[in-house]
Amino acid sequence: MRKKILFICNVDWFFLSHRLSIGMEAISKGYEVHLATTFSTEKKFFQEKGFITHHLNIDRSQKNLIKLIGTFLKILKLIVKLKPDLVHSITIKPIVLGGLAVRFFKNISFVASISGLGYVFISKGIKAEFRKILVKIIYKIAFTCVPKKVIFQNLDDQKFIQKICQLKEEEISLIPGSGVNLSEYNPKYARNDKSIILFASRLLKSKGICEFVESAKFFRTSKYKFVIAGKLDYENPDCVSKKYIESFVSDGYVEYVGYKPDIKDLLRKTKIVVLPSYYGEGLPKILIEAAAFGIPVITTNHPGCRDAIISGETGLIVPVKNSVALCNSLSSLINNDELCKNMGEKARKLALEKYDIRKVVKTHMKIYEELFNYL
Repeated sequence: MRKKILFICNVDWFFLSHRLSIGMEAISKGYEVHLATTFSTEKKFFQEKGFITHHLNIDRSQKNLIKLIGTFLKILKLIVKLKPDLVHSITIKPIVLGGLAVRFFKNISFVASISGLGYVFISKGIKAEFRKILVKIIYKIAFTCVPKKVIFQNLDDQKFIQKICQLKEEEISLIPGSGVNLSEYNPKYARNDKSIILFASRLLKSKGICEFVESAKFFRTSKYKFVIAGKLDYENPDCVSKKYIESFVSDGYVEYVGYKPDIKDLLRKTKIVVLPSYYGEGLPKILIEAAAFGIPVITTNHPGCRDAIISGETGLIVPVKNSVALCNSLSSLINNDELCKNMGEKARKLALEKYDIRKVVKTHMKIYEELFNYL
C-alpha cells in the first residue's frame, strides 16, 4: 500500500506559497498526499494537482478554548479516518494540535515545520504573558510524540524550542526558509530601469509597515516609488487598518498593489526590498526571493531577518522600530548604484548556495523516508 502523508496547515494560501513544491514532490514519488486546511479559494487548484483535500476551519485569531478543543477533535477524527503514516503540521496551531493528536497513535510519524514563533511571543501585557506560558506548556506536550522531526528556519527559534521541549539533536533539522525556484527568480529577467522600493508582507505593525511608510514620507520627492504589496490580515490583531494605508496612498507617499501571489513581476522592477520586521519570523520568503533576483535588502537585527542576509554584503541591517536608521540605510543604497549592484551579485550567490527549492524539497523527502523506515 502507498504511504499516506497528511499535511495540516492553517490556511491554503500559505501552503500554496510556502510548501506546494514539497507536496507536489511527495505526490510524484507515489505517496498518497492529503491536505487539511482552511480553504479560501484554492481547493480546486489543489485537487487538480493531486492532493486529497479536507476542509478544516482553523481560525487563526480564535482564543476560545472550546472552539480550539473542537478543532483538535476534528483533527483527531480525521487521523482516525485516514490512518496516515505521517502527519506534517505547518504553523503554530496545526503543530500543537497535530502533535497532541498524534500522541494517541504509536504508528504515525510527526513532522513539525516551525516557520517562526508568530505573534504570541512578541505581544505584551498580562494576558499575553499567560498565553506565552500556556503555549510553551502545549509545545512541550505536543513534542512528546515519537518518532518526530522538528524543522526550524533559524537558530534562535531552534534554541528556544529545543530548550523548552528538550528535543534531541536527531529530532531537529535546520532548513533555511522555504526555498525558491532559482530559474524563475533570476536577475536576467530584471529591468534596467528599476524604480521600486518594495515592502512585501502581511500588513502587520510588527512586520514594520509603519516604519516603511515613515521612510516613504521622508523620500517623497525621490525618483523611486515606494510600493506596498501584501494582505490586510484582519485575523491577526496586529494588522493595520485599510484606512491607515489609504491615507498614505491618497497623500502620494506610497502605492498599494494588494496581495500578489506571484511577486516576480514586481521584483523585476525593484531596486531595494525593505522588511523592517520585529515579528516572530522564521526566514521571510520575500528576503529569499529578493536574494534570488539579486536585489539588496534592508531588514532588522531580529531573528529570521538577520539570518536571511549577510550584513554589509547582501544587504543592510537596522535596529527594530527605528525609522531614522532605516532612512539612513535607504539613502546609502539609493545614492550608490555600484553598491546596490555589488550587493545584488552577492545576494544571488547566496541564493544559489542556500535557497534552491530543489535542496529544500530533497531534504524534506529524506526526512519522510527516514521516518517511514523508523516505523
